[in-house]
Amino acid sequence: MRHQKLHKAKYRYSRNLHKKIGGWRYLILFLMCIYIVIGISTVGDYSVSTDEPNERRTMYINLNYITTLLGKEPMDVPELDSYVDKYYGIFLQMPTALFEVGHKGLDYIYHCRHLYTFCVCMMGYIAFYYLCQKIFSSYWVALLGTAMIALYPRFFAEQFYNIKDMFFVAAYMLAMWATYMVIEGNFTLKRIVIFSIMTALATNVRIVGIVFVILLLGYMWAACILEKIYAAGYYTLTCKKTLSVSIAIIIFYFVFLVLMYPVAWENPVRTIVEIFTKFSNYDDWSGAIVFMGKIISKEELPWNYIPVWMLISIPIWYILLFLMTGILAVWSVLSKIKKKNILVNLFFQYKYFIWCILLVIVPMGTILVKHATLYSGWRHCYFLLPPLVLFALYGVDHIIKKGKKGCMIAVFLLIILGITLQVRWICINHPYEMVYFNSIGKTWASDFDRDYWHMAELQAYEWIMENDDNDKITINSSGTLFFLNLLSGEQRERVEKTQDPMYFIETYRGKVGNEVEIDGYEEIYSIVVDNFKVASVFQKKA
Repeated sequence: MRHQKLHKAKYRYSRNLHKKIGGWRYLILFLMCIYIVIGISTVGDYSVSTDEPNERRTMYINLNYITTLLGKEPMDVPELDSYVDKYYGIFLQMPTALFEVGHKGLDYIYHCRHLYTFCVCMMGYIAFYYLCQKIFSSYWVALLGTAMIALYPRFFAEQFYNIKDMFFVAAYMLAMWATYMVIEGNFTLKRIVIFSIMTALATNVRIVGIVFVILLLGYMWAACILEKIYAAGYYTLTCKKTLSVSIAIIIFYFVFLVLMYPVAWENPVRTIVEIFTKFSNYDDWSGAIVFMGKIISKEELPWNYIPVWMLISIPIWYILLFLMTGILAVWSVLSKIKKKNILVNLFFQYKYFIWCILLVIVPMGTILVKHATLYSGWRHCYFLLPPLVLFALYGVDHIIKKGKKGCMIAVFLLIILGITLQVRWICINHPYEMVYFNSIGKTWASDFDRDYWHMAELQAYEWIMENDDNDKITINSSGTLFFLNLLSGEQRERVEKTQDPMYFIETYRGKVGNEVEIDGYEEIYSIVVDNFKVASVFQKKA
């Protein structure tokens, strides 16, 4: 009888646990579906970014190289070998070639490209969710981490058109997930191959992706040596097996990396070396940078450029969670420092915590040492946000499981308030999420780069169309006018770009402050976010 009662109690517990888990899964699936629906419904609200036409051209040139090798008629584009951007990785962009079939209009092509970029980012979010769920064994914590990435205002906008940096953020999250899977899967061949594909993919977007290979190999050999010395029982591979796995990772990684670079097919080793050499010393940009109220060149870029940008454009509640986790980590180490083999135990038990710190420190350290060329805000370092969020989740998870009730309530309220205000800001300021500054940074936002890709040109143009009934409208801009690619043929015929236009659109790229004067023109309309201007329409004086 006693055994029957115990069995029934276990059955009820198992059933209730299954219901709870099932409930979380349905909720998470529902929220992701809502996010996807919102993404699809808002994709048309964003213009064409500065880099997109050139990236599309690079995709065409690489595609032409591949199809020519397959015996197809060459396209009317430059040869890959002599192309100035031949070393740029575009493997993730190759599927967008499907949108070119049928010679449909540019508006259709760019709309589909934006939708595809959003889908790639969604894959990254899903991978990050599964990573967090596995590490913390908590659907709630995993959902929080994913929301912190997907609802970061700048990401919310740029996930549609930033085909470089947001692709790398997505690839970085996929590589993070793959790293966890290969370690927890005890380095099986299948998982080594998946890891190699994901890290090669990340490297193809930006060479920083090689950090995953470096850190994994470093972990394996450090674990092997520590296990040899202390016999802690955490690491099961022998040194011989570690060597064979290391060789397999390097070989698979290199093979997949070469496959993703058509330019490297003829001479793989030399070309891959040239790619890493070029981008580790990148110097092919010479524009103006607005930083802390000054217009500077890349040579004048201070060491604190990225830290300042992160402090003024990452939500305050994220930063508070980062600080909380840092304090908890230091306190935890100090409280255990006298225990036997503490460093060995910390290394193995908190390897993913150490790993997410290194995923920030190693790239940032390299950037500072190399004095890397950075511009247009902190977009080149957007990939740092996922490991930083993972870092913060360790603190949240600790408070939930071991913290006092008061601390738990305070953290919970901070998160709820932070997400609520963040979503509200996105709703109010859509589609200008790309110029988000936190509550501290927005005070000085006009002293920094704002709409550096001239995305607000589209909304400025729409305002002109709504307020001018003329059949023909002449315009020009301080930006690119790439939004014209989104117009239908009939809409494009109504617009004419001239040097002496009726309307001039100012996007404040390379400008300090909110006031700009244009001889012979008067300002008639401005797009304002948090009291700083994103774009203005000037009309020729009568």
